[in-house]
Amino acid sequence: MNVAGGFRSSLFYILSFAVFLAAVPAFAGAAVSAKYLQPRGRHIVWIIEIPNPPPEAVIVTQKIPPGSEITGSSHSLSSYDKENGIAKWLLNSVPPGTLKMEIKISSPIRKKGEIHGDVLFKDDQADRTFSIFLKPRLKKKALEGC
Repeated sequence: MNVAGGFRSSLFYILSFAVFLAAVPAFAGAAVSAKYLQPRGRHIVWIIEIPNPPPEAVIVTQKIPPGSEITGSSHSLSSYDKENGIAKWLLNSVPPGTLKMEIKISSPIRKKGEIHGDVLFKDDQADRTFSIFLKPRLKKKALEGC
């Protein structure tokens, strides 16, 4: 077997694979993330990292104590079920980058487990829907002694 011919053949396949990978569109779903910045008190703040290209729409669901009044929101609510404490937003045409979400409520959040949320989005390129469960992180003090 000709060593130079084998090398050229391998190089051709490697370069062809690299060109194929470069032509594959970015996978938006893998890059979306979310976390709370302030999960206590009457002012709840969280951020969602939106990739480039962004998904067409993002659905955000936030669970708060049932019966709470929402006194302010950084984005227009799509719906709010006061009896169950479930607020929802449908966000269309969200630009890439950091999306900051805030709500103000009448009843303060005092303990872990009173709030949680979901971020849903569709990656049209993969034709799949993804969901991120959002919950407040435990502080280091709370983990000590476990």
